[in-house]
Amino acid sequence: MQLNAADILAAGPAPDRPDVDDLSPSPLKGPGLKAVLRRAVLMSAARVAPRLTADRLARRYLTPNQSVLDDLSTRRHGYEICDLGADTALLRTSAPAAPSGAPRVLIVPGHDGHVRQFTRIVRALRKRGVAVDILVFPGHTHNARSVCSMQHMVTAVRRADAFNGHYDGIVAHCVASNAMLQVLEQGMSCPRLAMISTPLDLPALVRFGGQQYGLSGRCLDIFVDRVNAISAPCAIDKPWRPVVETTQGELLVVHARNDYAAPIEKTRPLAAAWPGAQLAEFDQGGHNEILNVTSAIDRIADFMAPARP
Repeated sequence: MQLNAADILAAGPAPDRPDVDDLSPSPLKGPGLKAVLRRAVLMSAARVAPRLTADRLARRYLTPNQSVLDDLSTRRHGYEICDLGADTALLRTSAPAAPSGAPRVLIVPGHDGHVRQFTRIVRALRKRGVAVDILVFPGHTHNARSVCSMQHMVTAVRRADAFNGHYDGIVAHCVASNAMLQVLEQGMSCPRLAMISTPLDLPALVRFGGQQYGLSGRCLDIFVDRVNAISAPCAIDKPWRPVVETTQGELLVVHARNDYAAPIEKTRPLAAAWPGAQLAEFDQGGHNEILNVTSAIDRIADFMAPARP
C-alpha cells in the first residue's frame, strides 16, 4: 500500500486532537479504535514525508475551531459588532450608568478562545463602571477554517487599538499574552495589562501540541519550526526580557498553580522582571478554568478599575 501524506492529512481531524480553547491541549483520554488507527496512519505519513506532514499539521494546529460571529447571530446579545477588516472584529459594550469618558478595557482571548469564556469578567468590569470590548481574531469570526498565527494576533490587537483610539487597560489570556509582549515591543502603549495563564515558553507549548498529535523526533522539530515560520515576522521564540525590562505601564500576572499547559514556574520570572508588576497565584482553577474563579475575576476587575480617592 502506498501512503499519500496529503490525502491522509486532508481526510479529517488529526487523531486525538482535543477540542479545547487556546494552543494548550488538555491531557488525553484513552483513544478509541478509530483514533488508534488514524494515529498509526499519521505516524507512517510522518516517516514517509516528515516535512509535508509537519507543515499540514502546523497549519491545522493554527486553525481555530471557533466561529464567534456565526454563534452570536443565532442568539440575543448585548454587543455592538464592529468590522475591523482583515477578518477581524470587535465586540463593544458600554458601561452601565457610567459617565462619558468611562475607562475602556480590551479583552483579548487566547487562540481558539471564545467570548463566552469571559462572561463573568465582562460582568465584573461593567459593574465597576468600565466599558468593555472583546477582540475576535482572524479565523475566529466565521466557520471558514483559516489560519490564525502570532502575526495575525499581533496585527489584530493593533487594529483594535487604532480603531478605538486608546485603551485604558487590556486583559489577555494564554497566547494572547505573548502577542501583547510583541505589541508592546512594536510601540503600542498600555497603561494597565493583565496577563492570564501566560505560556512564557511558547515554543514548549507548541511542541507539547505536536506531541499531542503523536509527533516525535525530526517531524516534531519541523512542526515547531513551521509554526514559527508561519507566524513570521512575529516569531514565537522572540526574547521577552528586553520588552518587559523597559516597558511602561502596570502589569498584573494571574496564574493558576496547577496550570498544566503553562507551568507557573516558567511564568514567575515575568513578574519579577517587569518593574512593579503584581503576581496573583491561585490554587483554584486551571489554565482555562481560572477565567471563572471568583477571586481571580475580582482581582482582575479591581486592577483594571482601581478605587478612586
